[in-house]
Amino acid sequence: MFAALQKLLRNTLFRLSLLGAFLFVVSLFAALGYIYYATISSELRRVDREITKEIAELQTVFDRGGAARVVREVELGNLPADYKESDPAYQRTYDLGGIEEVSRAVFLRGANYEGLYIFQTPLSTVGNLAEQVVQTTERQEGFLTGNGTSFSKIEFFYRDPRTQDEGESERRGRGIAGYFKSKSTDRLGGIVVARDVEATMRTGARVRTAILTSSAIALLLGLISSWYVSRRFARRVEAFNRLATDVRAGHLDRRAPRNYSEDEMDMLAEHLNAMLDHIDRLMKAMRYAGDSVAHDLRTPLTRLRTRLESAAVELGDTKEAEILFAAAGDAGELLSTFDSVLRIARLEAGERRELLKSIDPKPLLDDLAELYEPACEEAGLGFTAKISDKTKILADRGLLSQAVSNLLENAIKYTPKGGRIHLESRRGRQGRVEISVSDNGPGIPSWDRERVKERFVRLDKSRTLPGSGLGLALVDAVADLHRAEFKMDDGLGDEPDAPGLKSSLIFPRRKNQSTEPRGDA
Repeated sequence: MFAALQKLLRNTLFRLSLLGAFLFVVSLFAALGYIYYATISSELRRVDREITKEIAELQTVFDRGGAARVVREVELGNLPADYKESDPAYQRTYDLGGIEEVSRAVFLRGANYEGLYIFQTPLSTVGNLAEQVVQTTERQEGFLTGNGTSFSKIEFFYRDPRTQDEGESERRGRGIAGYFKSKSTDRLGGIVVARDVEATMRTGARVRTAILTSSAIALLLGLISSWYVSRRFARRVEAFNRLATDVRAGHLDRRAPRNYSEDEMDMLAEHLNAMLDHIDRLMKAMRYAGDSVAHDLRTPLTRLRTRLESAAVELGDTKEAEILFAAAGDAGELLSTFDSVLRIARLEAGERRELLKSIDPKPLLDDLAELYEPACEEAGLGFTAKISDKTKILADRGLLSQAVSNLLENAIKYTPKGGRIHLESRRGRQGRVEISVSDNGPGIPSWDRERVKERFVRLDKSRTLPGSGLGLALVDAVADLHRAEFKMDDGLGDEPDAPGLKSSLIFPRRKNQSTEPRGDA
């Protein structure tokens, strides 16, 4: 599951689609947030402006008529819209009991709760919130506590008698609380002016829920669409990857599939197929030219070497015979170089990859160790071998033998007398099989280790020795054919000017490989 998620996140189209979906969600969130701001927030600001304006008006009333006038204004503010001072019912009620009777009539008939008031003096408290259970959102005991040095905005819950029978015991209010000042004292008359904002707050909650829900749905649909689009795109890209793998394996007859939709991927497949057709023609022409050269030149060179050797034999033990034998040897080296060039070209073209089989390299390496140990002794070199068994690799026996032989011959050629050569085969912790040849000779500088894998490259210190500069190039071509890594490091030497060289062929892990104890690679 985790691996599949990692693979999905590595998909470029999925990441781009996911980015597009995220930007869409952000845009949607911003648009809906503006709608919330333009509706709910603007309505709450309008309420705040109305309350501020009413507070200013009541302050003017207090300055002109004192607390009694404010009490009268608050009581009148509690009257229903159709129950004002001009109403005969108001006048009759006032004549019978004064402002107190008017207040009682207001509460008996049902106050207009569009405006919510409390006016508190040392002698009395009036207003339609005075006898209601009120609780601020900050969980304070009341609005008019503390020093009252300034007016402040408040939010609170209160119980509306009109809605108690409907199961709604608490409603939300929003207002301003503070104290009116007088000349004779620091403060006199605490005032609360508020509005019922329950409907607005419920609408705001629904809008917020809609914003979050729609954003979540958009993000989920974006994820699903990104996964679907990336899956379709990944299948087409995977077809190109399989094609590249097959072509690299030497199957130049493979072609990219097309759906003839004339889209970008279909046009890419068309151009890729045209390029592969051209490469196939070039490879066939090169192979034909190589075969022609091999046929036309190998035979004359072989005849030349044979005639030189025959002439040298006829001359007997003379100086001229030695010259002819040397010329025959040069012709043999020319034939060997020519064969190596052709073999490298064919390996790089992917030939013989279909002949790779699962083998245990131990018998082959044992034979090579037995073959090269006398050669090392003759050159004055010590030879050791440590070859693990039951290490399966996918390889061609002949090519593997040629590659390891080249590494051993290079070690014998460049290791001075008295040196050591070590052949080793082991399996590392990740299941990769490593076959290495190490020595304590002069080695190869780290900056030249990639360059010596090229054809005909020879370092300055080795130009006096026989060779054509194709041995390591052939090893590199064999490694590439086997999907192996050809790596060079410092070898067995313990001196700065003679670190030695360790040449390794590291083969990839094979499936269903047996599980013996592993080495330290």
